[in-house]
Amino acid sequence: MSNPMAGNPSLALNLAPTRKPLFAASNDLEGSNKAGIVTVRDSVGTPRSVRVVQKEEPEGMNMIRISWFYIFEDKSYTIDLRHGRLSGIRKIYVNKTLVDRDKRFFDALVQPIGLSARSSVHDFDIGSKKGQIRVDPGVGGYNYQLFIDGRIVEAAPQAANEVKSKVLRVHKTKRIGMTLQNNADGPGVIVVQFQPESAARDAGVEIGDILLSINGEPINTHEIAVYKIDQVKEGEAFLMSVAEESALVSARGVRGGEDSLLYT
Repeated sequence: MSNPMAGNPSLALNLAPTRKPLFAASNDLEGSNKAGIVTVRDSVGTPRSVRVVQKEEPEGMNMIRISWFYIFEDKSYTIDLRHGRLSGIRKIYVNKTLVDRDKRFFDALVQPIGLSARSSVHDFDIGSKKGQIRVDPGVGGYNYQLFIDGRIVEAAPQAANEVKSKVLRVHKTKRIGMTLQNNADGPGVIVVQFQPESAARDAGVEIGDILLSINGEPINTHEIAVYKIDQVKEGEAFLMSVAEESALVSARGVRGGEDSLLYT
């Protein structure tokens, strides 16, 4: 049984590309206060889904503060961007320490190709990870996006605990035999196809089911699903939580595509 992650630390860990990115807008205070999710590798190379909380608050007529907070490997991180929308000042702090300061007006000649005169990209360290904040002009203001290790923080889907589910016991005695696809409309990954020999199908999994967790651990990408299943030893069983048939009707009829991964 193959593990597509083995020996390939550069394997993409993107969440479903069809999900929406998390961004803050300077002219939408209420809509900018929300949570997102990003998948990164921990210190031993295991992919982890990290919840990121985003907050926006004005600081007078000129300044606006965008904050992102998350916990990773038992450490908390707060990234603050203070942006002077009129003055052009852009300051970035990690855990209250200033890591980048920029002041720009209409310096289009020094901007990277494809960015407008008021756009900027800021690279900095967040502990052992690489952070990036992108500032772009939007409708009536600016938009702000955070990246961690090159992965954009995406808008968090519907919480898995808000979806009715059933728990199935799968015995890893033969091929798992299913193709998974990231779910663009909510939590988990979608079962889109079975192989002729499939332990998952024998356990009661059906095409269109949404795989929410494995042994109680949430699943947000097909890469993480494969990784978790590969941790189960041959001949042992694991618990798979899947959404009930009526819980996520939109998943029915989905077929594998570029965002699909075959697990054998």
